[in-house]
Amino acid sequence: MSSLVDYYNDFIYKNKLEERKGIEQTLRKLENGENVILKAPTGYGKTTLTKILANAVERGNEVGSRVIHVLPLRAIVQDLYIKLMKDSKDGKIYTRSIGAQDMDYFSSPFFMKKVTVTTLDTFVMNLFKLPPVESRNIFNNYGSHYELPRAMIYSSIVIFDEAHLIGEEGRPLTAFLASLRVLSEVGVPIVIMSATIDEGLEKTIKNYINVETIEANDFSIKRNITVSKIDDPIKDARNQVKEGKRVLLTFNTRRDAIDSYMRLRDLNPVLIHSKFNRFDRIELMWEVLDRNTKLVISTQVIEAGIDTTFDVLITEAAPAHNLIQRAGRVARYGGNGEVHVFPFRGKVYDEKEVSDTYNRINNGVDDSLLVRREYKVDNTLLHDLTVIDSIYADAKRAKSLYEQVCNIVRDTSIILGFPPHSDSTMFAIPLSKDEAKKLIEKGYSLVPEGRSLNTLNCLQLQMIKNSILGVRIKGYSREIGGILE
Repeated sequence: MSSLVDYYNDFIYKNKLEERKGIEQTLRKLENGENVILKAPTGYGKTTLTKILANAVERGNEVGSRVIHVLPLRAIVQDLYIKLMKDSKDGKIYTRSIGAQDMDYFSSPFFMKKVTVTTLDTFVMNLFKLPPVESRNIFNNYGSHYELPRAMIYSSIVIFDEAHLIGEEGRPLTAFLASLRVLSEVGVPIVIMSATIDEGLEKTIKNYINVETIEANDFSIKRNITVSKIDDPIKDARNQVKEGKRVLLTFNTRRDAIDSYMRLRDLNPVLIHSKFNRFDRIELMWEVLDRNTKLVISTQVIEAGIDTTFDVLITEAAPAHNLIQRAGRVARYGGNGEVHVFPFRGKVYDEKEVSDTYNRINNGVDDSLLVRREYKVDNTLLHDLTVIDSIYADAKRAKSLYEQVCNIVRDTSIILGFPPHSDSTMFAIPLSKDEAKKLIEKGYSLVPEGRSLNTLNCLQLQMIKNSILGVRIKGYSREIGGILE
């Protein structure tokens, strides 16, 4: 059995699954040497593709020897990794060589596992000769083994999942497109997946690589979703829970989510956002998946990769693709559901875009909300990255570029925040560069203790060069996560 379609048929038959023609068509395209954009609705089961390819790379095929699944958020990496490991243990996936690599997981540092789940940041750094696992060596001029992860990438099938989030404007989009271009030029099989790729992003991608679009139209769940606008999300959440409904309450900022959690504590809600440590986030995720949890309060981390369903979504107004993803958690497996949208509170997203979306939601929260956007690409950075990929450029050139722009993937760097009395990265939380700067300026110590910095410019790079792990935060609570103020 060497055909990818044979592995598809084997997986569907043995696991008694309904056929997914979109996935089958994707596999056929890959075998024909074509790249694919797979547009499939929420609940379609896109990650079945990764599981099928995992079996193919374990048992043998002619397309790739590994699978690298790239995601935009660490929380989704964790969720998918756990699912793949469970399926491996249950015998659905034939290989045990499954790893995850990001700020939390270090089981596939050079992408040598048969299946690696990783973030865009880690993938891009490995592709462009700056493997994160050796960052201290690189920036202290000790060299690195950068061609090892690159060799693994170039012999893999690469899946970019939740592409609507990967394709955020600015450096993430530019790094994504640079990756697509260099991978495509050497024939690495590429799959780009999302439920909400708008026409503008799809066109932008097609400006850089040859790729075929497959729209998965073979799947439909009978969902009856009513949409309404409300003013008081706290009152609404309380009423819905009292009626026995399972409710997802979503905000655009962590502070608003925490404030609402404190006001609704008597309902025993589960709070989830980006500033929980790895261990608590795993436990919280299981609580979110538990149908007995009647109220979940969340930020954007709930938007992708969370396979659970709610009766009611109460959400702050947001851009169209964010709302569509959030609404995808309602009646996910069919039936009736409600989406209640309250006014935008003015943070995180562009106010004009959100206002336009909010004014159009009377007709429903679905793909009709998506409008064509024009995406801006940093062509200078894209050119510099593609030059680094050439055999004539070594890690010194990549290092020089990183020092020049401070981060080749994000417009703001991620710094680790350590709770009092712990220097273990296992208990650290992610901080933005600005959050870390504020803490340092207020006198919070660096980790390890006794270290100092001469400048806060290009903060993440300065920490790497000076062997600093991160900065101390005010506190940490299992209930509400990191406490910064």
